[in-house]
Amino acid sequence: FSRGARRRAMAAYQTVKREAAHEDSVWGVVWTHDDKLISGSIDETVKVWKANDAAKLEETATFPGNFLGVVSLSASSDGKLCAVSSLDGRLRVLNLEDKVVQRTIDPGPVEAWTVCFHPDGRIIATGSQSGNVNLFAVAATGDKPEAVVSPHGKFVTAVAYSPDGRHLASGAIDGAVHLLNAESGTLIRKLEGHTKAIRSLSFAHDSKTLITASEDMTMMIHDVGAATASVATLTGHDSWVLAVAHSPAGGECVSGGSDKKVKVWDLHTRQCVKTFTDHTDQVWGVDYNAAGTKFISCGDDGALVVASKTIQ
Repeated sequence: FSRGARRRAMAAYQTVKREAAHEDSVWGVVWTHDDKLISGSIDETVKVWKANDAAKLEETATFPGNFLGVVSLSASSDGKLCAVSSLDGRLRVLNLEDKVVQRTIDPGPVEAWTVCFHPDGRIIATGSQSGNVNLFAVAATGDKPEAVVSPHGKFVTAVAYSPDGRHLASGAIDGAVHLLNAESGTLIRKLEGHTKAIRSLSFAHDSKTLITASEDMTMMIHDVGAATASVATLTGHDSWVLAVAHSPAGGECVSGGSDKKVKVWDLHTRQCVKTFTDHTDQVWGVDYNAAGTKFISCGDDGALVVASKTIQ
């Protein structure tokens, strides 16, 4: 074990569960860089939370009217805006400071299924049922995207920008992952290996690796700069892997799955070092705080769970 791997293996966690955080399934959760927590639910609301010193969640704002339920969330890097996609087909941009809906976009049925903010906060990428990745300018008006990239031809179920803004990854229902040049939209390479739908994508803080999570019960670690296949496969979930997030501190990631479990992985040893069973139904979302010392998870049980790391 390296010193970092030994620390990860020895880490203990304290979990705080917020039961009934929403009235229905919670499909998305974000922990912003300025320490706000945002959750989106099938109950048609987006809620903003603050974690106190004991990691207990205090609700600070609610955004209703996300009709039919929230599918996906993404916050801007400065924590001021949040993009929300809903089952009604609309994309909403929430102003978290003024607590208002800043903009509503109606791009058409299932043209904004999954969402991701560009690191500069000016563009929102959405994955669509038609196989396109639509790029919407935050400051624009109207319902049409600024640009459309067509990497797949299959339902795009996950999108992610690299933290340095250079790459855009998209994953599809057939298990294909495409790595694109974020500025030009051109295909850099196709990442192969998954046999079922991609559910989540997460770049490392240094933008050098990408983790893909799939319904085939595996995650794959890809070297963004390499021209060859994935670096490694992570196995351990007993069902679909629905969510994955890289730790900003490096060296680990957290995942959630249909098996109701949340798992922490050491990316050096490529082993699961901790499994949480706080949720009583599928886990749809996970995200770390900016320091990588805590993470939050959400799921079909309507609960939010915050896990705080302590070193033994």
